[in-house]
Amino acid sequence: MEAMPTVNIILATYNGSKFIRRQLDSLLSQTYPNLAIYIRDDGSQDGTVDILRDYIARNKTDRKIVLLESHNQNLGCPASFYQILRECEAADYYAFCDQDDVWYSDKIQWAVESLKGSQENVSGSPSHPQRPCVYFSACDYYTEEGRFLRRSPAWKGEVALADVLYYTPASGFLLVFNEAARQELILKVDPGCELHDRWLLRGAACFGSIIPDSRCSAAHIRHAEAVTAEDSGNSNLLRSFLQNEIGGTAMTESKEHLAYFQRAFQGRLTKKQQRTLSLFVAPNNFFRQMKKLFYPKRLRARLAGEAAIRILFLIGKI
Repeated sequence: MEAMPTVNIILATYNGSKFIRRQLDSLLSQTYPNLAIYIRDDGSQDGTVDILRDYIARNKTDRKIVLLESHNQNLGCPASFYQILRECEAADYYAFCDQDDVWYSDKIQWAVESLKGSQENVSGSPSHPQRPCVYFSACDYYTEEGRFLRRSPAWKGEVALADVLYYTPASGFLLVFNEAARQELILKVDPGCELHDRWLLRGAACFGSIIPDSRCSAAHIRHAEAVTAEDSGNSNLLRSFLQNEIGGTAMTESKEHLAYFQRAFQGRLTKKQQRTLSLFVAPNNFFRQMKKLFYPKRLRARLAGEAAIRILFLIGKI
């Protein structure tokens, strides 16, 4: 009889006492039985750790809950997630988890079924080694008060490198990935300081496979300061992009992350992947600026975001 795959939930917490109970309850209510929860607290000052210890002490399920020792050290995001992946026991699959969301009960069940069914992840023989495989689902967005905002759009088709240059198709809490992804993209290379979702998705797009699922597996809580921008219409969203990306440093930092990714995987990237990355990370000149401006593939899902990035190419900021 085939053994049931193991799943490690990777939960990073920081001052999450307002939400963490609801999230922990949703983790413990998962229909998939063979999972463990690994938690690292990033130096909370609000009683989060006391709540975690109370849950561990009162846990009557067969779920293993492990609170890793952090010595009150604040690593920030994404470093805290990466540290959990370095310290936890090996598993077949791993799922990033944010402290303030709510998972629907079938989330892990759906992910495991999809990952097991992926041809990229079936064989682990020397002649057909496992490749990094990342699954993501859709989600529902809610305000802190429980008001429904929207459902994330279903991803259509494959996720290619161009899709994850300046855009993230799914946030970290929606990602579930295999051991090969942990090994090849986290443990054997320094992922630096780029957010864990974009790093993993870009790595899987280059060296493995990505499995989108149109089903919603979680409720994501949009806090007040974030709701205004990202959940607004295209005109307000474009205004936000122009203000934050032309006036700020977000896009120059994104370009630096792309350059770091290219250096980290220099020997593994195909020539085509190298050419694509080089176009977007090399110093600007008029020819390269025009080539980016008229790049034939869409780089962001929403029209306002696409318009903003083309403006940035036009003025030569990135």
